[in-house]
Amino acid sequence: MNASPASPASPASSVELNARQQRIVDALRPFFGAEADALYEANGRSLQKLAYSARQSALPSFRRLATGLALAQELLCEELTTRSVFDTPTAVADFLKLHFAGQPYESFVVLFLDSRSSLIAFEEMFRGTLSQTSVYPREVLKRVLHHDAAAILVAHNHPTGCTEPSPADKALTRVLRDALNLIDVQLLDHWIVAGGQTLSFVQRGLL
Repeated sequence: MNASPASPASPASSVELNARQQRIVDALRPFFGAEADALYEANGRSLQKLAYSARQSALPSFRRLATGLALAQELLCEELTTRSVFDTPTAVADFLKLHFAGQPYESFVVLFLDSRSSLIAFEEMFRGTLSQTSVYPREVLKRVLHHDAAAILVAHNHPTGCTEPSPADKALTRVLRDALNLIDVQLLDHWIVAGGQTLSFVQRGLL
């Protein structure tokens, strides 16, 4: 379903753009021309919100931006397919942040990995609401077997902006880990993404 690019543009803010915000507007001008300033303001000066709007819109200027975002994600994906995810933790974080950018609902994704811990495939498996997503381990295992994966890395986003894992997040991670162990597949990590912030269960000592 096509969505409008954003709410109607708000009047120009009385607060001037800082240097970073001005660079963003300048980078948006090849896509949106003279409308770049107004669209940036209409999306709350949030590049993440604008990225999400671009992915939902059918307008040509927004589709061009969405294509650019897709190419950036494919560039990161290419790095993950040629090297172990352990060698590229920054690329993993950047890939996930770009995927979830501006998304107003929770979703759960899986990175399927081979025996070298390189990326085989990436799938969004479950979508939810602002604050929760139902995840079915049986369906995850089916896709693991489909891809003949040796390991997986899972992630979901918190649109509320907090990366702190909930008790349900911790319980799900344990259930997935135990279920995967039964078929000799390793759960390497569980990431939570909240805007520009990420949390790794392994780095936190939760997995």
